[in-house]
Amino acid sequence: MNPRTFHEGSSTDTEKRESFLNRVAESLKRPRRTEPVRRPDWKHTVHLDTLADRTPEQLVEILKEQCFFIHTQVIESTPALLQSTLDDLIDGYGGGPLIRSGDPRFTEYGLSFSGDFVWSEQAGRQENIRRAEAANIALVFADYTLAESGTVVLLSRPDQGRALHFLPAHYIAVIERKSIVPRSTQAMTDLNRRIESGEDIGSCINMISGPSNSADIEMQLVVGVHGPLRATYVLI
Repeated sequence: MNPRTFHEGSSTDTEKRESFLNRVAESLKRPRRTEPVRRPDWKHTVHLDTLADRTPEQLVEILKEQCFFIHTQVIESTPALLQSTLDDLIDGYGGGPLIRSGDPRFTEYGLSFSGDFVWSEQAGRQENIRRAEAANIALVFADYTLAESGTVVLLSRPDQGRALHFLPAHYIAVIERKSIVPRSTQAMTDLNRRIESGEDIGSCINMISGPSNSADIEMQLVVGVHGPLRATYVLI
């Protein structure tokens, strides 16, 4: 089932959901539970308290330190220098083909790249995937950034599909400082707020912590086995 259709709340999807839940209750031999789920009262709030007292500047330092351990380069730039920073980084990675998301922030920051392909709903799934497979570089904006783990969080949507993040050889994520939160707790809290307000956040949440890593039984670490060979975060 298409999750976007479910979010729109069509009568067909409602009927399917009710039928499914009725079958589950029947199999469990109990009545349907229709009362709202009560959120737990946490005895300990370590998930909320960890790093919550850190300043934005301290979170940046935590992020940079963690990126060292996940084999991810961090380059600090500014909005005014972002275009030249990205151009230099793309050249350093050997140039295109370049595929990027259709994120409106590319326009907001006045960014443009010669010969790039923009992931879009109009291009169609197969063409988007084909371009991602052929791309040397993927370029995106992070929706959230988790300082604790060096993770960028990106929502799948029509202008940014899942394959965009995993098929190109090199990965560049632009991180706005305002997107940095202590850990996944804060990111998920904000996403939950958006869902409860009726916003459609898409079918998938991608949490990416640098290039792919794999270790065999002798713990020999190999980077880039099943995803991008290198990852760089550009902090503005």
